[in-house]
Amino acid sequence: MVQYQGNSGAGGGGEHIHMVTLDKTGKKSFGICIVRGEVKDSPNTKTTGIFIKGIVPDSPAHLCGKLKVGDRILSLNGKDVRHATEQAVIDLIKDADFKIELEIQTFDKSDEANKSNDPRSNGYMQAKNKFNQEQTSSNNMGGMGMTRQPTVRNDPKRGSNFAASTRVKHVPLNYDEDDEDTRDMTGRIRTQAGIEIDRASAGNCKLNKQEKDRDKETEDEFGYTMAKINKRYNMMKDLRRIEFQRQGNLPLGIALAGHKDRQKMACFIAGVDPNGLLANLDVKPGDEIVEVNGNVLKNRCHLNASAVFKNVEGEKIVLITSRRKANDEGMCVKPIKKFPPSTDETKFIFDQFPKARSVQVRKEGFLGIMVIYGKHVEVGNGIFVSDLREGSNAELAGVKVGDMLLAVNQDVTLESNYDEATGLIKRAEGVVTLILLTLKSEESIRSEREAEEKKKEEAKKEAEKPQDPATAEIKPNKKILIEVKVEKKPLGVIVTGGKNNFVKTGCVITHIYPEGAIAADNRLKIFDHICDINGNQVHCESMTTLKVHQLFHMTYEKNVNFTVYRADPPELEKFNVDFMKKSGKELGLSLAPNERGCTISEIIQGQYPEIDSKLQRGDIITKFNGDALEGLPFQVCYALFKGANGKISMEVTRPKPTLRTEAPK
Repeated sequence: MVQYQGNSGAGGGGEHIHMVTLDKTGKKSFGICIVRGEVKDSPNTKTTGIFIKGIVPDSPAHLCGKLKVGDRILSLNGKDVRHATEQAVIDLIKDADFKIELEIQTFDKSDEANKSNDPRSNGYMQAKNKFNQEQTSSNNMGGMGMTRQPTVRNDPKRGSNFAASTRVKHVPLNYDEDDEDTRDMTGRIRTQAGIEIDRASAGNCKLNKQEKDRDKETEDEFGYTMAKINKRYNMMKDLRRIEFQRQGNLPLGIALAGHKDRQKMACFIAGVDPNGLLANLDVKPGDEIVEVNGNVLKNRCHLNASAVFKNVEGEKIVLITSRRKANDEGMCVKPIKKFPPSTDETKFIFDQFPKARSVQVRKEGFLGIMVIYGKHVEVGNGIFVSDLREGSNAELAGVKVGDMLLAVNQDVTLESNYDEATGLIKRAEGVVTLILLTLKSEESIRSEREAEEKKKEEAKKEAEKPQDPATAEIKPNKKILIEVKVEKKPLGVIVTGGKNNFVKTGCVITHIYPEGAIAADNRLKIFDHICDINGNQVHCESMTTLKVHQLFHMTYEKNVNFTVYRADPPELEKFNVDFMKKSGKELGLSLAPNERGCTISEIIQGQYPEIDSKLQRGDIITKFNGDALEGLPFQVCYALFKGANGKISMEVTRPKPTLRTEAPK
């Protein structure tokens, strides 16, 4: 655990609590590093919790401008994390979607005098060394010192407001103010030679007195020495500095690739053109490029690296690379051995965005477009055309305000920032090829959604309209009226139901004979519930089984109307009937095989008590001595039943419908 000692100024200290929302759409992470620690409010009081110990440059946390190193996180997405462990908060951040809402407690907000020297200031804080060196503040007036604590202590109960007392850290006599680099590492800075580089570059790395004495190398125009490079990237292997002269606008002749793990950002050399500028230099496939001319490429996408190379001014190029072992995992592709004559990184764009289009615009001093870095609901963050000069070549070529800029010539701008995109546009000459994607406006997206909802409502209303009974489709879980043409032909079904029947809640079809009128109509199925016939409800709870059967054995002149309910899933019950069959004694069952099994069409009483007491006409035998009967022909079923002796076990399926008829008046 890390202990943060409270800082106070002459005007008194205090705290400020505010809400911060971070959106990482289009980014790899939210960009905050956390640690469990404590703030000493006074000599006798401490505040423990989760604190921000680092902010990644150009991340959502950095760009929002509302977070500082040393801020305390009180809650995350509404969950109180004041007493949570560091790992628990990390898990919450990993489980979050693209947005997190933080409740932040900022200490000493009123102390503006020390703000510029406060190591908690918004931005990247360089990693501390890992050799147990005491971490002290360079500001004697209460800098935020950090010391190791052996245990995690609970947050003491106290009010939301407190006063932070002045606490001066004792600085030992042998302390060197250069030992600790707590500068803001975001943005750009100029070297002594006047070259602009990233603040996080190795050229801006700070050496302590001993390191300076050992470093006999003179800094180049980018501020590089091998001592500074090794210190800046001390966790990376086999660091190398490669220098060469670029010849005009000729390509470098290298292919780039990203990290094998899609959660990590890196820029690897995938191949080197044997005829390119780097062919005879100390580079090979698998090397990771971490910097070029003071521009940091570590933790950046490889697609963005080519734009960075194009933006580099001057003929001299200095690469900082890290060479990994052959078996180290890293690069997402195998090394390119046969280097193509030319590479076009824009080809994949049309696979990712099939509606993208290529537009050629002749640049005559200017293209006539203005761009912004923004966000669209369809594609997320990117570069968009914000304005067009009236009558310009871009307007005449069909460029539209709101188009997303995907590439300039062969340079992809999908992950470029504003400066990189405008740099590509400014340097482009002659006929410039732009790859654009026309996006729908939010109004048109909203209109399409409303039209889709309206279409669904109309389809729903259409489905609710009454259908012609002669052709009506039977839909699950809904009462449907159908008309069956019979013309004095038998209906040809077996049904179950009646007050003296095991099924008393409804009349259900359990077999359909292929020669009957219902089979010819081809709409009714086994387990369909018949609620009424010709408008007369089938009250099984008050009608005998015989009367129910007679309804389906009557001769009807022309047509019969049925109200049908098809339950999905079917309403059934299953049970077993076990008994001993004597040799030579028949079962006393007449069976009608179908796709569900064998339906009992008749029972001869007095054969076996188990059959007489448990089975009835209309029951379906689905298994016989463990053998499934679904879909078996009559001959096979007959042989199974005829040849069986001894112990018999039958699985029986019986309808168990819900009562859907009104009680008779």
